Amino acid sequence: MLQNRVELFAVEIQEEKARLVRVLVLAAAMVLLGNMAVILGTATIVVLVDRSAQVPVLIAFSLVYAVAALAAFLALRKQLNSAPTPLKDTVSELKKDRDWLNSQK
Repeated sequence: MLQNRVELFAVEIQEEKARLVRVLVLAAAMVLLGNMAVILGTATIVVLVDRSAQVPVLIAFSLVYAVAALAAFLALRKQLNSAPTPLKDTVSELKKDRDWLNSQK
């Protein structure tokens, strides 16, 4: 019985590790590619507008980027808070084992 629990624990650890790696790789790609697009897009627009409008355009972009960063932060926090409890199945099985052992006394 203990061997089954240890095997379940090992499987759940592997699943959590794989999920974490996927999240980190996607987050790194998102940050890199998003920054490249934002920088190039902003630079293009600032160069194309009239000289007297460049400062207000940069201020507007800064505000938009700050709001977008806040929205991304809130979405990330929601995602992390809604993730399933790690090792949930192992803990559940151990509780069942404990209850069964207590009923055998």
